[in-house]
Amino acid sequence: KETMCRPSQNPIKPPLRLLLTHESFNSTIPAKDDTNKLLQHSPYRYGLGGPDSMSTLLTVSVKVLFLFALEHLVRLAIQKHSHIDPILNVERNRHILARHLAVDFGSLAICCYIALRNRHTVCGELITYMKARGKSDSMSDEGTERRVFQYHPSSQQLLCWFFAYQTKNMYDTIYWNDGIEFVIHHIFAGAAAWGGMFPGCCHFYTIFYMGLSEISTAILCLLANFDDQFGVVGLEQVFPKTRVVLGALFVASFIVCRCIMWPVVTHHFFKDTSKALESKNPLAAGRRKFLHLLRFCCFGLSLIQLVFVAMIVQIGKEELTKLMS
Repeated sequence: KETMCRPSQNPIKPPLRLLLTHESFNSTIPAKDDTNKLLQHSPYRYGLGGPDSMSTLLTVSVKVLFLFALEHLVRLAIQKHSHIDPILNVERNRHILARHLAVDFGSLAICCYIALRNRHTVCGELITYMKARGKSDSMSDEGTERRVFQYHPSSQQLLCWFFAYQTKNMYDTIYWNDGIEFVIHHIFAGAAAWGGMFPGCCHFYTIFYMGLSEISTAILCLLANFDDQFGVVGLEQVFPKTRVVLGALFVASFIVCRCIMWPVVTHHFFKDTSKALESKNPLAAGRRKFLHLLRFCCFGLSLIQLVFVAMIVQIGKEELTKLMS
């Protein structure tokens, strides 16, 4: 008895692999997808056509282990040079410095590097728009669906690193009892990063939100070493000029990235995602819930910016008083 051959509804599972290079994040779907192969894939397993979720989880696990190892090596290096000042003889201080230097600053430095290297490739039209001070039509409505649903390997690579960092950061936050507000932040940040990969969307905006905007955060992680609550007590007296320089760099980068660029990017993000929610594009069907979550997270983070501005002004006044005295 003859049987009719029907096309398989489930795509062949890709092999499990580590994603260690930019090329390993290249899309497995042809640029001109005439057979709609992307729509045959589960968005929560295959995202926008890049590496599948299992390979991504494997890579994230390796990256987290790498961060643990790097933190340990930095801690040993600090211990070896503890003769520089008695403050480094305290084990807790070495752990704090290793965490902020290796895990926090190291991870964000990698994210910032990926974003800076690929800024023109992924979101060049946004940069053109900002350089022209809004007098450019590069961010036209015709490109909305492309900006929300197009896959970018560099954005996927950035999201993978950012999610790994948030995973390690969550462990550190619980271990060091940083506070529930940090736990909530890491949950939302991690969810946004994972959702950017699976089901996948807004790779165009990933370069800014998970990369360029984190330049100020990376500097803040270095500055946190001087904080009496989350850093090393007395470090300011050992390296007073370093703290002043880092404080100035943080304020300057925060103003540029968070006060000037953030409102412009967020305006276009809400404009594009609003249109994407109403889009009839088949890719929008399985991503509307996540788009709502992204919009909620972005709105909350935007409000937090206002709180940070007030804090920076207050701290700036206190630092200025110290310098004057």
